[in-house]
Amino acid sequence: MLGYSSAAAFIPVEHTDKKIMKASVYIAVTVDGYIAEKNGSVDFLNEYQSSASAADGDMGFADFLDTVDLLIMGRKTFDQVVSFGDDLWPYGDRQVWIWSRNPSSVKIPQIRSNNAVAMSGEPRNLLSLAKQKGHMHVYVDGGETIQQFLQSDCINDLVLTRVPILLGEGVPLFSQTNRISLQHLSTRAYSNGLVQSHYRLKH
Repeated sequence: MLGYSSAAAFIPVEHTDKKIMKASVYIAVTVDGYIAEKNGSVDFLNEYQSSASAADGDMGFADFLDTVDLLIMGRKTFDQVVSFGDDLWPYGDRQVWIWSRNPSSVKIPQIRSNNAVAMSGEPRNLLSLAKQKGHMHVYVDGGETIQQFLQSDCINDLVLTRVPILLGEGVPLFSQTNRISLQHLSTRAYSNGLVQSHYRLKH
């Protein structure tokens, strides 16, 4: 599962306390730190998705998504996933909040109108609202969105899947983040060359 919104290759999150809401990032990033080409394309991921072995499967995506009850993603990410068509919508009926400075301008397809809504607000306020609504595991996606949530100290878990390619230029993942200490939890190498590392942020 590597083609969607540049977020890819997942392993399950272990919850140490079922009562504590968590926010997680799972994303594919090139060895030189980019999540997409300058034009937003993530086509470079396709060869790794198609070359995954049967043992690799979807690299944990389904298991991870089973723990998620809310997605918060940027507008660009939402538009990109929608562009793949209804048949390739990967999130089922889970609630999706589209984070935008101008929510009224976000175009939500009719088929997604029951579970997708455009919202604005500070990351901490969004997570507070999510908690009030009973959500327990938030999946944060999209380059700018991830950076803002990291800056606001609103991420608990971070899984980076290193793609063995150098783009030289593109959309960086960590261009606007502060210094953040991480606790390494695990690393796994896949047969197609991807290397996935799971970190917990030290708050």
